[in-house]
Amino acid sequence: MGLVAALYVALGLLFLPLSFGPLQFRFAEMTNAIAVFNKRYVWSVTIGCFIVNMFSSLAAVDLIVGTANTLVITGGSYLISRLIKNYWARLAVVPVVGALSMFMIALELKYIAGAPFWITYAGLMLTEFVMCAAGAIIFGLIERSKSIPTKYKFSN
Repeated sequence: MGLVAALYVALGLLFLPLSFGPLQFRFAEMTNAIAVFNKRYVWSVTIGCFIVNMFSSLAAVDLIVGTANTLVITGGSYLISRLIKNYWARLAVVPVVGALSMFMIALELKYIAGAPFWITYAGLMLTEFVMCAAGAIIFGLIERSKSIPTKYKFSN
């Protein structure tokens, strides 16, 4: 769990200038896909997000709203993926849930920074979808390669 949180933090801080604002490419969001493998990773990714959000210019608000958004993405993806049998369809849940949930961040940016809601939401949806889809593909291929212990797999 600590390694997953550390991976989120490392990716978030490595690409820090791209991680915040109305058009953000938060590479750390690729780790959201890990949550479909085990509910423990919901908390790992959320803790990693909390740590990265300490570096936000919207600090206190982003610590609450941004971290809650990650919990919604990872928790929602985990719960929905349990209902789907197809391996890749389970992973495809993550970018969809991630993109749709970005309304929380768009609202935050509207009320705190004065960003226009719909344009901000569209940009955030696009970038979140891309980051989560990339993570789903990467971590899906890693899991399929048998490099993750069997007890963490959701396939037989």
